[in-house]
Formats: sequence, C-alpha cells, structure tokens
Amino acid sequence: MSRVESPSSINTYKQCPRKYYYRYIEALPSFPSIHLIRGKIVHTVLEDFFDIDAKISSEDALRLHLFWLFEKIWNDNYEELSELKLGDSKLKFYYNESKEMLQNWFKRFQKKFRNQLDDSKTFTQAFEHLTPTREKEFVSKKHNVRGFIDVLFENNTKVVILDYKTSKRAHMTPEYRLQLGIYAMMYEEAHGVKPDLVGIDFLKHNEFLLPVDDALVDEARTEVDKIHTKTVSKEKVDYPQQTSPLCKWSTGQCDYYKQCFEE
Repeated sequence: MSRVESPSSINTYKQCPRKYYYRYIEALPSFPSIHLIRGKIVHTVLEDFFDIDAKISSEDALRLHLFWLFEKIWNDNYEELSELKLGDSKLKFYYNESKEMLQNWFKRFQKKFRNQLDDSKTFTQAFEHLTPTREKEFVSKKHNVRGFIDVLFENNTKVVILDYKTSKRAHMTPEYRLQLGIYAMMYEEAHGVKPDLVGIDFLKHNEFLLPVDDALVDEARTEVDKIHTKTVSKEKVDYPQQTSPLCKWSTGQCDYYKQCFEE
C-alpha cells in the first residue's frame, strides 16, 4: 500500500527526492528554525483569535485580544526561540516582523468586519460571519493524501480555503499552487463539490485567491498519483539528489546537507 502523503511531502519530493528519502523514509530529524517556530506562533495566534469571549463588543477589544495572544504565545515559546541562539537583536527583529504581520492581517480583518456591520449585522453576528473553520483536517482515501487547512469559510455565498504564509514575498509559486490544488481536490472528494476559491494569505502583504476549476484539481490529482508511483521503493538509490540553491545558502543549509555532501 502506498504511503499517505501530504502537500508538504509531495512538494519535498519535487524539490529533491533525496531530501524526501531522508525525511519520510529514513525519518531523520529536522532542525528547528526561526521560520518554523515563528510560523507556528503566528498560526496559533490567528487560530485562537476567533475563540474570543463573546462578550467583547468593540474593535479595540478585538485588537487588544489579538496582541495579547501574540505576547502570550511568543512568551510560551520563548525557551524554544532562545535555543536557536540568534541573539537578542535578531530575535527582536523577528518579534517585530511577526507583530507587523498580525497588524497587517488585522487591518484587512477590520475592513471586512466593517463591511458586515454595514450590512446591518450586529457586532456578534459580524464576528460570527467572519469566523472560519480552522485547522480542518481533510483525508482523501481515494488518493491516499491528507492535509490540514488553515482557514475554511463555508458560511458565505462562496466556499473559500486559505493558507497562511509568513514568507517575505507574496508570490504564487508552483508549490503553493499545487498545495491549494490538493486542498481543493480533497474538499471535492469530501463534499461532492469544489470550493469556489483557494488562496494564500501572505500575512506580510495580502491575500492571493485562485478560482477553482477542473484544471487545478486535475493537475493536483495527477501530481499526487505520480508521487505515489515514484515513492514505492525504500532504497536510497531510487531517490536521487537534486542539487539547487536550496542545498546551502548564505544563512543556512538543508537539514540533510551533511548526509548528502559530507559523509
């Protein structure tokens, strides 16, 4: 039986089959990084934000709650952040950058919120309307793939799937497109209809939405089935190295650089 894949594992294989082998077949550990930890913190803040006490009834209270959560969750992860040994200055940079992302997200949320109030909704109704399903797991038994969707809106006239990204650039890469296509494929399998839109919320910038059509879903289905075919073997020789700038860069290197180039 083929291995259960995810958008992340599939994109890892496409980036470098040898990296896929080390991570998913040998199950070698990966190393913590500021980007992974910061991403986890920001995702958790945005997930927990919508669990706010229903008694809150002002935009200022919502804003204060968002940044109270950020402070709390950042501090909860401070020991893990400190173990990176980045130094106070660099850690402060990432703290401020993360806060800037949340400020940017809140401005966009605030605009949507006010639009709901303009449609004669009460404060509570507007907030509930903008509250998505968060961290929703989808599993495709047909294609043996699973994944967690950051944001799913089903209470509007359109079904929208969003994934948060803390990347510096707002660019819809082929990897992101494939990830979104897989989400759309799994949603269709679960519900019998495609979502209307899928997209990336580039937190430092803006949302980027794609309409879902047959081509996007068919492309995802083809790639998933192709990866299953290519990952049947458990032999390292069947997973060639794919050398690229992602092997080593000015500030770091692939978690498996040593295995590839120093052993």
